[in-house]
Amino acid sequence: METVKCEYCGKELPKDQATFCEDAGFYACPDCADEHLVTCERCGMLIDRDDAYKGFDGYLCECCHDDLFG
Repeated sequence: METVKCEYCGKELPKDQATFCEDAGFYACPDCADEHLVTCERCGMLIDRDDAYKGFDGYLCECCHDDLFG
């Protein structure tokens, strides 16, 4: 069984139980994913809350923010 390490807390867990943050290219455990990751309201990509832009009804990734607001 392949394991990965949570980027936030360092916990090792099975890869199939981790959440992959596409934007930054790392894994998070379920607890840290709930706390730190958000979904872009436009494209659906998971992004770190600290890197997200405030959108109309939630959050936007940098790419979608730039497309909308240039």
